[in-house]
Amino acid sequence: MFGIVALAAASIAIANLSDAAEANFTYKVSYRNVAVDPEGIWTGEALSGGPVTIHEYQLRTMGREFLISQIWNDDCAPAICPTRLLRLEPGGGRVVLVDDMMRQIIPPNDPRLAGLPVNGLQAEFARNPFRLSDDGKTLLNGDFRFDVDEVKR
Repeated sequence: MFGIVALAAASIAIANLSDAAEANFTYKVSYRNVAVDPEGIWTGEALSGGPVTIHEYQLRTMGREFLISQIWNDDCAPAICPTRLLRLEPGGGRVVLVDDMMRQIIPPNDPRLAGLPVNGLQAEFARNPFRLSDDGKTLLNGDFRFDVDEVKR
C-alpha cells in the first residue's frame, strides 16, 4: 500500500515539475525568397531590398497560442535578425508582444545544418531556439532574454 501511495506522490511531483518547465516553440514553416509575407506580419520596409526569407515557430500552451516570426532581410546583422513574438487571439486577431533583434535561427529542415559540427549548446539552440518562461513573462532566445509585454498593441 505504501508503495502505491509513494508512486502516486512521485507521479504528481513529476507532473508539477513538467508544468513549471519552460515551453519550447516548435518549427512551423519557412517562406523562402518571398516579396510578400503570406502571414502579413512583415510589411513595408521590412520587405524592401528584394526577396526575403521568413521562418516561423509556434507554441500552444496555457490555453493560448503564440507565433514567432523571424525575417532574414537587409536589417540582419551578423547572427541577429528582426523577430516578432505574437499572441494569436480567438477570432484571428494578433497582439505583438516582442519586436526586437534576436539570434538568427536556422530551421531544422535547412540543408545548411547537415554538415555543420555542433557542440551541445549549439545543438540545443538548433532544436529549441525560442522558449517561453514558465510564468509567460520572458521570451528566451539562446542567451538573449526579452520581456513579454502583454499590453503592447
